[in-house]
Amino acid sequence: MSLGQIRTGEAAPTTAHARSKGRLRRFSTSAHRWIGLVAGAYLVLAGLTGSVLAFWQDIDEWLNAETMLVEPPSADSAYRPLAEIFAAAREHMPPDVAPGSKFPIFMKFPSHRRGAVWVAYITGLPDKGEKPDLSKIEGRTIFVDPYRAKVTGERLQNKMSDPFAQPFVYLMMSLHCALLLEPFGRIAIAAVGMLLLVSTVVGIALWWPSRGKWKTALGVKWRAAPERLVYDIHKTVGAALGIVLLVSIFSGVYMNFKAPWRALVSLVSPVHELPMKARSEAAQGRASLGPDAIAAVADGVFPGGYLQMLQFPVGPEGTFVVGKHADDEVNKAGGGRIAIIDQYSGRTLASQDPHVFTAGERFLEWQYPLHSGEAFGDAGRAFMAVFGVVPLALYVTGFIRWRQKRRARKRMEQRRA
Repeated sequence: MSLGQIRTGEAAPTTAHARSKGRLRRFSTSAHRWIGLVAGAYLVLAGLTGSVLAFWQDIDEWLNAETMLVEPPSADSAYRPLAEIFAAAREHMPPDVAPGSKFPIFMKFPSHRRGAVWVAYITGLPDKGEKPDLSKIEGRTIFVDPYRAKVTGERLQNKMSDPFAQPFVYLMMSLHCALLLEPFGRIAIAAVGMLLLVSTVVGIALWWPSRGKWKTALGVKWRAAPERLVYDIHKTVGAALGIVLLVSIFSGVYMNFKAPWRALVSLVSPVHELPMKARSEAAQGRASLGPDAIAAVADGVFPGGYLQMLQFPVGPEGTFVVGKHADDEVNKAGGGRIAIIDQYSGRTLASQDPHVFTAGERFLEWQYPLHSGEAFGDAGRAFMAVFGVVPLALYVTGFIRWRQKRRARKRMEQRRA
């Protein structure tokens, strides 16, 4: 019985209990080590690409300023009608790509006055029942000056058969989320992320100090032997930023494989799904409404904010999908105010608004903003850009510590021999 146990009146652990506790710790240490060495390699890549993606929109505009940035004629200049903006882009599209065809078309609107409007479309899609030819499926984006309704440029956005054809930041996204193996790589990365969650939790549990030893547990002995120094850096960095690492890994897993997490959260709080398969009523001789009329309908559904996205109907039964961003939304890159609108009558078939989200929906809404850091503005994004090197530091120190222990074991075996 130890002196501490005599003072507190605790019973000394039995020999069997001590052996069991020792076996659990050895198993936990081994699991943490091997998951870290194998799955941790991806975490390093995810961290470094995540550092770039913290400011992906700014980087994309900086790299493509001639096409993506415009100069407003004056401080109070308004956009040309959306129909004119779309018509300018339509002239650069293939003849068979049009609203109501089988090819999806999107308009994406900038969050600042100097941004060009994106008009994106996908070609090469097969007819119903046909096998897709990945070499033919590609997405293209046309950029339009919204103040003058003039095209500023266009680019190949993605090509299913060639991930390296993507623009730089989207290549980084695919590498970050799927190792360029879209879309199947996302499921694999979600599984790797689950292992990394386990490893991180185990690492924190192994580090967790006993009462009164917090200062030692969070300290680094810079003048210690190399073995101790490497260990101190590894455990201190991991402990100090472990919660951020857990949040980052979990949010990444969720975004790669949402369905099971949404189902799990719905057991605690309702999580509603927007009926994206809603259909427009029969045309009955009516023409599809234009983008300006649809934007006006969205203004009635969601007062305030700014138009963020407009998706044209796909096929004669398709619907318009409109996104309007509210100034107080936590998710800046992709707003949550979405309306599905009948293309002929302009009737709103369904909508969602973050202002009336349930607790479960709010929890899920926060995942991307936390992952990217944008929940805390530019300071949050800057933090995540720097935080991206943390997995590298943990991997390098963990690898060095593993090599040190291996060499120590070999020396002991040689002495015994």
